[in-house]
Amino acid sequence: MDRTVLTLLITLAVIVLLSVPTARSSARRDKIYGGTGARVFHFLGAAIYIGVLPAALCGSILVGPFKLGIPLAFGLLALSFLLLMAYAIFERPARAASKPSEDRGWTAEDALKSGL
Repeated sequence: MDRTVLTLLITLAVIVLLSVPTARSSARRDKIYGGTGARVFHFLGAAIYIGVLPAALCGSILVGPFKLGIPLAFGLLALSFLLLMAYAIFERPARAASKPSEDRGWTAEDALKSGL
């Protein structure tokens, strides 16, 4: 088996094994409000991001750092960034709609009405 294919298979195996627990943990820590589109892009972005480290290490060790390791890692990082930006496009309006109105703070009128 070619070393490049072996690197890609190892990276894919790590992504498959760790993507579900990582995405669940992230969604549990910070609730997703954007619906199905936001959930899909969040999962894909998190899954691809997990593959960055194994791609860099395996690619650098098996093939070479400048031949496969670093370019593959940066490619996965860029793809993850784009997927998480798509997640943000779905998530931002939903979060803004779910937040209560902001407190306007303590005003001079409030101070006069308080009787202090």
